[in-house]
Amino acid sequence: MDKNKENIEITEQDVFNFVFFKESLSLEKQEIIENDIAYKDMLDFYIALKNNTVEKPNEKLKRILANQIPAYSFDNVIHLYRLKDPIQKQNGNRLAADSKELKPKMTTRSFVDNNKEYLIKVLNYGGQTKVFVFSTKDEVVKNFDIIIDPHNLKYHFDDNSEPLKIEQNIDAEKIEIRFN
Repeated sequence: MDKNKENIEITEQDVFNFVFFKESLSLEKQEIIENDIAYKDMLDFYIALKNNTVEKPNEKLKRILANQIPAYSFDNVIHLYRLKDPIQKQNGNRLAADSKELKPKMTTRSFVDNNKEYLIKVLNYGGQTKVFVFSTKDEVVKNFDIIIDPHNLKYHFDDNSEPLKIEQNIDAEKIEIRFN
């Protein structure tokens, strides 16, 4: 190293600038930072930091974040939550819906999003399920998938004009609409 380079002081700000704004440093400082092992750890740290700010998180990481942070949501994903089953009142007593059992058994569950823009009805009858998707704005909803949890079942709709028919009973707890 020549004597002029020995007198050049390198700060942490210089290492930061080397990674993010390289052109703002003199060629001498750039050469010192590149070649001096004393700056390697700092350089590695800022390079990793830059890579994390440049790279977009993958879908798996976004899902983890969305599950951990209630305010975080995808622009193209709508979460729908199950409405509680209604309980009928009669003469001041609370009764569940009529206790006569239908043969084959029929159950329905309703799901709605926080903004109440979408309603999904899941109807199980015998060994078949029908899934109805409604827009509360009376719009035709096009080109979307629904993901039914807890089993992570994914189905595609071209539009919501017809119900989805599934040849098995589906026990849904939460549903996502994912627009394509």
